[in-house]
Amino acid sequence: MRAAVMLGSCSALILSSGCATKSPIKEGTASAVTPVSQLQVPDPRQAIGEVSDAYYIGPQDQLDIAVYQLPELTRQVRVDAAGKIALPFVGEIKASGMTTAEISNLIASRLRAKYMQRPEVTVGITEAISQRITLEGAVTRPGMYPIPGKVTLLQALALAGGTNNIANERLVAVFRNVGAERQAAIFDVQMIRRGEVEDPTLYGNDLVVVERSRGKVLLRDVIGTLPVLNAFRTVDRLAN
Repeated sequence: MRAAVMLGSCSALILSSGCATKSPIKEGTASAVTPVSQLQVPDPRQAIGEVSDAYYIGPQDQLDIAVYQLPELTRQVRVDAAGKIALPFVGEIKASGMTTAEISNLIASRLRAKYMQRPEVTVGITEAISQRITLEGAVTRPGMYPIPGKVTLLQALALAGGTNNIANERLVAVFRNVGAERQAAIFDVQMIRRGEVEDPTLYGNDLVVVERSRGKVLLRDVIGTLPVLNAFRTVDRLAN
């Protein structure tokens, strides 16, 4: 991710309220976050990627299960909040953290043990929404968003309605858990849009924080304190 530009950063709390003069991430003194120029890929069992055999199922994912010799088992099931599914003749399965191939093999082995000699089982993913990212700071709709597949930083910002009118798009921080380490890197969204640097891939559980422009925040705060009668005249003078 050569788009990571260590121009300066703040913790998630500081970035969501305006960047301070001194930055613990920039200076490398933050104890809870490790500043990096390139974010590592997290544990593949937590990572978002293309929906395939390498995708690890999580809560709220929807599975398409087919057993060709047993139509009663051909159905769509939703993984519950505990990461489990339940099927007739098969019972309860802890699906979270498994691949579709692993679930298919488990269903087949249980059917083979009691009911069938050579069960043919396929498992697919119809909705992969167990992975989520969080967008905070100067975005239109801050919040937590499910990711259905491979997502880049620009695509993630679009989920939140884009940046708002007080955003500093040159300072967009991505926080990520890699093993036991909390990493953070800074990206310049304007450079990404111009195609000058790569649009980085995001993964489940990433936190994106868009910095607020200090100048725009200051202007907004000043306008909010203006006397009502002189508000429009003063605003025009400030704007010019």
